[in-house]
Amino acid sequence: MRATRIRSLSHRSEVFGNALDAPQPAAAQESATTAPPAVRSLVAARSSLAHAVAGDLTSFHRTREDTLPLLDTPPDMPLPRWTAYIDRIELDAITGRGLVVLAEQLPQQRHRLLRHAERLLHARANTSPDAPPQRSALRHGAWLSLAHHATGDLDLAVDAARLALRRLPAVSSARSVALLRRPHDELTPAGPRSPAVRDLLNDLRRLPTPS
Repeated sequence: MRATRIRSLSHRSEVFGNALDAPQPAAAQESATTAPPAVRSLVAARSSLAHAVAGDLTSFHRTREDTLPLLDTPPDMPLPRWTAYIDRIELDAITGRGLVVLAEQLPQQRHRLLRHAERLLHARANTSPDAPPQRSALRHGAWLSLAHHATGDLDLAVDAARLALRRLPAVSSARSVALLRRPHDELTPAGPRSPAVRDLLNDLRRLPTPS
């Protein structure tokens, strides 16, 4: 029962942390107050994306600072197996995703935020193809592609998107597949002048259509 509740909290925080929505971070964090520290760190990290959507860099950084120490807090109960992927790499990747969103909101700090995002997203996006969590690797690989494209590095943007695309056989999430359409849309204008981009776009156009 407790494990089911913990998983529900994590899912709820991801919904609240969806950078395409206008989430309310306090709701998820309040619900997670009795969850193990590692789960609270994941909830807080995902909830910080709400601050990114709002362009609130100060609150975003404050949440990040509050999140990391939770990973070093010993759990007061055995953790479910699904929580094994909650580590510094995962929290960094979520923060990197938020920085990409913040860069869209704060154009004066855009370059610095994107460069930081690239560094934080890199490890999760380059997760080994036979290691978990493939779903997170796919999603954050797509965000890394967006970051590279935004900094003007077309080759790295293509490489990141293609690596994310290769993870599809291990990922069944419709939302993850839908996220890969964002690199497609961003890279489409470069298609006429880049064979590598054209090849990638052709593969991305074969993605399953959401039902």
